Amino acid sequence: KGGNWPNAANIDPASFVDALFQTHLYDGNGGTQTITNDINLSGSGGLVWAKRRDSSTNGDHTLYDTVRGTGTNGRLRSNNNQQAYSPTDAVTAFNNNGFSIGADASINTNSAEYVSWTFRKQPKFFDVVTYTGNSIGGTTVNHNLGSVPGMIIVKNISGTGNWRVYHRGVDSSAPEDYVLLLNDTNERYDSSSFWNDTAPTSTQFTLGGDDDVNDHGDTYIAYLFAHNNNDGG
Repeated sequence: KGGNWPNAANIDPASFVDALFQTHLYDGNGGTQTITNDINLSGSGGLVWAKRRDSSTNGDHTLYDTVRGTGTNGRLRSNNNQQAYSPTDAVTAFNNNGFSIGADASINTNSAEYVSWTFRKQPKFFDVVTYTGNSIGGTTVNHNLGSVPGMIIVKNISGTGNWRVYHRGVDSSAPEDYVLLLNDTNERYDSSSFWNDTAPTSTQFTLGGDDDVNDHGDTYIAYLFAHNNNDGG
C-alpha cells in the first residue's frame, strides 16, 4: 500500500489485496450468522472456501461460489470426488461485505472453530468460470483473468470426478503437460488428456478429452488464480 501512496489516483480498494482476499476465523453457533470480512461478493463475485479447524467431525473442505450460487449444486467438497450438491442452510447469501451462513454442520456447528478463505473476482487476481464438456480435445474455455493463469482448478459439478489442477510450477519447461489431483496425494503425471499439452493464455485455457475436465454434456466449474508477472497489475 505504501508504495502506491504517492499516486493520488490509487483510491480504488481493488488495488489492494485486502479487498480481494481474506482469511477469516469464526466460531459456529448452530443457527445463523453473518461473516463480515469486507469482501464484496454480491457486487463482484467470488469464492468462499471453509473448513472446520478443531475436529475432523463434519471436517470437509467446502466451497461455495457466486457462479453456482447458494441453491442447486451450491456446495462442493474438495477432499472427495462427489458432484456438487444442494445444501439449504450452508452459505445462504453472498453480501457486499462477506457472506451469510445457516446451521449446516459443515460450516456452522455450535461452538466449533472454523476458517474461511474468501477470493473476490478481479482481473489479474482471481476468476470463476463454468462450461459444458464435449469430450473433444483441443476445446478452449474463455476466462476474464486478464493475465496468464498461474493455477487452474477444475471440477465436474454434475457428476463424480477428481479435482484436476494445472500449476505453472509443476514443471520448469512445460507445466501444461502435467496434471495434479487436489483430492488425492498422487504425484504429478504427464498426460495430454487434461490440458491438451497446451499452455493457458490471458484469455483462455485448453482442455483434453478426459472425463474429469471435459465429459460430453457435463457441467464444470473452474477456479483461476493469477500469477504476479510484475507488469503493474
